[in-house]
Amino acid sequence: MPELPEVEAVRRGIAANLLGKKITAIDLSLPKLIEAPPGMSLDDLVDAHIVDVERRGKYLAIGFPEVVAVLHLKLAGQVVLRDSQGGGFSAGHPVPAFDAELPHKSTHLVFEFEDGSRLYITDIRHFTRLRLMPRDDLAAYWVDTKLGPDTISDDFTLESFRERIKRRKQARIKPLLLDQGFVAGLGNIYVDESLYRAGIHPERKAVDLSVDEVERLYHAIVEILEIAVPIGGAAILNGKATPEHGVFPFIHGREGEPCLNCGTAIIKTRVNNRGTYLCPECQPAHEPASID
Repeated sequence: MPELPEVEAVRRGIAANLLGKKITAIDLSLPKLIEAPPGMSLDDLVDAHIVDVERRGKYLAIGFPEVVAVLHLKLAGQVVLRDSQGGGFSAGHPVPAFDAELPHKSTHLVFEFEDGSRLYITDIRHFTRLRLMPRDDLAAYWVDTKLGPDTISDDFTLESFRERIKRRKQARIKPLLLDQGFVAGLGNIYVDESLYRAGIHPERKAVDLSVDEVERLYHAIVEILEIAVPIGGAAILNGKATPEHGVFPFIHGREGEPCLNCGTAIIKTRVNNRGTYLCPECQPAHEPASID
């Protein structure tokens, strides 16, 4: 699933390549991808310029003068921009391959811009959604999503993290971190990576974490995202970590490989029915541990 680093890569790509550019044509082949209030449609975006783009958690809001298009890539959404000089960007789910010929059978929405650039939205699972709304409705929409602090924003502080942990004492830590109302942007990959870096088992309860462990976990989240965001996310294909970014991801998609810290074989289990990777030595189920 595209998580904060992947969606942030889309935001940065749009900001760097498409701000101020006008949409001249739109091709939609999967109507259910679009959600819009009565009287509003994709036609409202034709001849409109992109004026801004922002991200909150895994949501992306692409702003036009009168309309906002909120994109959520769900499980397998992908965004690729191709310009007339062969440049652009690609981000999101890695299947189909980013360099595949476009459009293809999983391409459901194409925006064509005045300079010949084309923005392709692809989803092999058909769950991606683009919600249109009047620009003035965006602030209320963000309130309605009830998102927790974005994990790369100034709102995500150690103090706020401690307070939120205290209010959810009986929650197991991995499902808690996956809860977008607790903190926004983390998904399966980066929760596993953060817990591994902090030396915390994913099924431990929040109430059982020491003060030092909560602080260690907070810093682990920050550090993992500082690694993942600049590279557009972890390189994982068909559930396996690839060598594209060296040893990162450190644990997700690496079942059976030796832990970088202690050499113990990484295992894969399930927590709340989510595939979960951990080191049984560095992340004991009950006894606190720390790793470098």
